[in-house]
Amino acid sequence: MGQASRARLTTVMLLVAVFGTGVLIGYAADTEATAQPTEVSVESSPADSTSKEEPPRRRRLYDELGPNETQLGLIDSIVSVHRARTNKLDEEMRTQLSAGFREILLETRDAIKSIFTPEQAAEYQRLLDDYDARRAARENEDERD
Repeated sequence: MGQASRARLTTVMLLVAVFGTGVLIGYAADTEATAQPTEVSVESSPADSTSKEEPPRRRRLYDELGPNETQLGLIDSIVSVHRARTNKLDEEMRTQLSAGFREILLETRDAIKSIFTPEQAAEYQRLLDDYDARRAARENEDERD
């Protein structure tokens, strides 16, 4: 078998594997989406019956151990500290990711602009500036709401 034949065969097998994986994942996602939800038993306390506006709390693993009020207070403080750390990390990651996407976007725009004539590049830049201005206005409007 020649080099070209092997390359074609490898390509075809790779495509079949990729598409087959996609079909299987799609089937699994579809099956999961159409599956009947299981009933979850949530014990209600007197505090739950007075406040219908709050959704029921999900059952935490440590609740199965029956912690007393002191233990629950300590656990809540631990969870609060860790939640704050997680939120801070999440925000840092979003900022870095946003900066990375912005850099790629600007590089892409510059690459596209480089293939145009000077007149086309100027018009493309004008369109980009208009688009960016409309987007910034929408974001500012969303922040005010």
